[in-house]
Amino acid sequence: MGFGDPTDGAHIAALGDATSNGCFGRMRSQMLSDPTGVRILKERPQIGFNEHEWAQLGSLPEGSFGRAYFEQMRRNGITWSSRPPVRFVDNEEDAYMLLRYRQCHDFYHTVLDLDISVLEELAIKVFEWRQTGLPVGLIASAAGPLRMPSDERARFFADYLPWALQCGAQAKPIISIYWEEMWERSIDDIRKEMGVWLMPSRNSVTRAENSTARID
Repeated sequence: MGFGDPTDGAHIAALGDATSNGCFGRMRSQMLSDPTGVRILKERPQIGFNEHEWAQLGSLPEGSFGRAYFEQMRRNGITWSSRPPVRFVDNEEDAYMLLRYRQCHDFYHTVLDLDISVLEELAIKVFEWRQTGLPVGLIASAAGPLRMPSDERARFFADYLPWALQCGAQAKPIISIYWEEMWERSIDDIRKEMGVWLMPSRNSVTRAENSTARID
């Protein structure tokens, strides 16, 4: 079940549907205070590709966001079409915000350079919760460590959890990024502008002070 397995997308989605009503205040405020967020709410884009568009991402230069996303999806054997629709959220705008958050989840994996192991999926959930305030991330990250081997659990609490909390708190709101307009841009430049840095084991933007986002 999604409570204990953050890699189980279907159960995590159902958990998100069941727990998110009434919890969209932070996301709405983030989007309405940002011109790009306002545009996303107005245009309501959805993530999707035809065969030609998907192949184009794979042909982009190395170091571009689109190429990194393509390689990350291929490496992990997942597809953009695997994200289920929102079913149990009453308000139409709230339902779209949850769908947008869900469809963009794989972009967060790409930008943060994290794969889909339980350990790294939990780090993503903590980052997302710190960003959005949606309960699903907090619930998944609280239950997930219980199914980890002891060495991975220790590593999660010592390294991944502090990083995800700090990075999620300091980064620009991910919900207000028009990812579809970023394909050809340098992924490192996007990280710096977002104010995210990678785990020290990664070899890109690895320190908070290397980002260019203004931290209030």
